[in-house]
Amino acid sequence: MLPVSPQSRTRPGPDVPALTVARADGSTATLPVDVTLIGETVSTVLESREGTPGRPVCALWHRWLAGHLRLLSPIAVEQAPRWGDPKRTALVEATAEAVTQALEDGLPADRHAAYVHVQKLARECRGLLGLVLDQPGDGR
Repeated sequence: MLPVSPQSRTRPGPDVPALTVARADGSTATLPVDVTLIGETVSTVLESREGTPGRPVCALWHRWLAGHLRLLSPIAVEQAPRWGDPKRTALVEATAEAVTQALEDGLPADRHAAYVHVQKLARECRGLLGLVLDQPGDGR
């Protein structure tokens, strides 16, 4: 049996929270980023469990994470220069490139390797979400 999507527990439409992010040009933009949904997806994938989930479950998680990562990566890369820290910008860009490569490589056929792969993607997703939420000047 496949797990229930965190998306099914949220109502679509105007209830999706908006996230204000810093743009590279100094402006801000409000985007429909459901931080709660992304966090629930990451928690689902990284939750402690006995045994290795089957490949169909990992494939489902891979699809969820791919959508979140494709949303978060460009936001994080765009706003990274606002920190004025070239090392941080380089780290964000390298992370985005690694995520893109991991998504292009796809899900391994072996169920154990697939599980490790989605766990890695979930950790990268958690990290990118943290970077997107960590805005310059908000005291964090």
